[in-house]
Amino acid sequence: MNIKNINKLMILCFLALTQCSEDPLDKRPLGAISEEVVWNDESLALGFLNNIYSRALPGWETTASQLSDDAHGENGFMYGEAQPGSMNIYSGSYTTIKDINLLLANIGTGTIDTDVQNLMSGQALFFRAHLYFRLVSTYGGVPMVLEARDKSDIEALQVPRNKTSECIAQILSDLDEAVELLPIAYPDAAADYGRITKGAALAYKGRVLLHYASEQFDPSQDKGRWQVAYDANKAAITLLSANGKGLHPSYENLWFDESETNPEAIMIKRYTLDQSHNRDAGCRPFIVGTNGESFDKPTKSLVDAFPMKDGKAIDDPTSSYTYDPTTLWVDRDPRFSATIAWNGAVWPLNNPAPNRTSDLEWTFQESAIEGQADSRITPTSFNCRKAIDGSIEGGAASLSSPTDWIEIRYAEVLLNLAEAANEVGLSAEAYDILVQIRERAGIEPGLDGSYGLAAGMDQDQLRNAIMHERRLELVFEGKRSSDLRRRRMYEAINGTYRQGYRITKTASFDALDPSEEILDDRIALEEGINNGSIDLNDPSVYNTYFNTELRSVERFGNIDDDGSAINYLDSYYFFDIPQDELNKNPNLEQTNGWPGGTFDPLQ
Repeated sequence: MNIKNINKLMILCFLALTQCSEDPLDKRPLGAISEEVVWNDESLALGFLNNIYSRALPGWETTASQLSDDAHGENGFMYGEAQPGSMNIYSGSYTTIKDINLLLANIGTGTIDTDVQNLMSGQALFFRAHLYFRLVSTYGGVPMVLEARDKSDIEALQVPRNKTSECIAQILSDLDEAVELLPIAYPDAAADYGRITKGAALAYKGRVLLHYASEQFDPSQDKGRWQVAYDANKAAITLLSANGKGLHPSYENLWFDESETNPEAIMIKRYTLDQSHNRDAGCRPFIVGTNGESFDKPTKSLVDAFPMKDGKAIDDPTSSYTYDPTTLWVDRDPRFSATIAWNGAVWPLNNPAPNRTSDLEWTFQESAIEGQADSRITPTSFNCRKAIDGSIEGGAASLSSPTDWIEIRYAEVLLNLAEAANEVGLSAEAYDILVQIRERAGIEPGLDGSYGLAAGMDQDQLRNAIMHERRLELVFEGKRSSDLRRRRMYEAINGTYRQGYRITKTASFDALDPSEEILDDRIALEEGINNGSIDLNDPSVYNTYFNTELRSVERFGNIDDDGSAINYLDSYYFFDIPQDELNKNPNLEQTNGWPGGTFDPLQ
């Protein structure tokens, strides 16, 4: 059954558990259908499983980058102001876990074919592992409830937190069992595209162990967990690559290949126009009626992080290219233009006139036309264009994007393997993976075939290179904030300020057209660029029409004031259990570092 229409399946599942019958004349009241009927009917059981998919599969990240140095976002977590209970994914996760346990307990009690039972159990076990790992990476150890329990059995529900190590052991056990039950591919690959496979479960296991080996769970790095993480990620890559998975030929277009043959897609959430998301609208330039200019506004720090075309840093004197901070987009890593739109960038968008009068993007003050538009111009002067489908009509239509989300892609699994390989002393393997990633990106190999990577890096230097490559390759995929937490790297950005640019027009811009309308001047500039008489890639020409000022994009920040500095607290590496949950379960301990906390999440 195609899970592209997952919302419809939720409805079918609900109906299955309340009113469905094989007999159209069956007049039993809503809710009269028994559990016994569900577990004897493959379609009803599949509907129940599809409901779990809908609730448990991660979707497009729209706020995670605000919790990093990659994007603007005045989030209280970044200023050390999170109140107890601010991170509450607790009860919702357990609600879905309860249904997973119900499926696992009952799927084998009916007459459904054994192979189908095993297939459903494998998928359910995967999602139980996923939800528990989401809880553990947020709170540390949590109560491991592995049986379906009745709400009326209060004593059975009031269980203490398991140690973090016990939770991880159970998560890995569920994943191992899932791997045994799941197929490498489904017989109807097109219809079942998006279902969890053996490769997805192995890749997820590699991710879990990478996190568990990292400083969030092992601050002193003395537990020797990296070898296990390496072995798991090696096993995932081996199976995936042997079965047709690999890097997509196009970094920019991999998001728009929604076929079952996309080699990079490992774990996917499918979307349609009926079951859509609003990320496109949130990343595109503002149009009245949408929530544009809200998501993933790139910072100067991120812009500066991309190397030149030869893979060398913008301040590396040995680079074959000369970086100019005015025309900062010239001769950069090709992922730069696939990820970021700047003032004057060519970015084809199906936005209506006069919002859009050419394929050129403008982020200078007063460049937009509609009411409130100046206040909605990106505060950094950059927009995110990664995975944005420019063919979608601007305005309200862009609130309904059908672009699929890839939660795990092959490049991440490669980078997970590289990171673990470096930590266990296999630097050559890690280095080779970075070369693969950069080669696909389109970076020039150079005479030495190093793709801009320094030769002879020691373990610390290579670790920094790997984390840097993760930042660029996986940008705006929710991975940077996760990496900052798991490797406890927030301390490196605490006390700093995220920055962007404030761009204003000059008198020469105003003189482009005799009318007093900014729109007429903008159109005249576009005509000059398109006919070749104006070259904004020339710094002197660009500065003829625009003034650029550095500004802080932190809270209260501007061109004259840095505002509030980043201050991510140590207690945020493991959050507090919400007070409502403590009230319901007196056996729960609060997390160390929070008021009344006694539970050690590192055990």
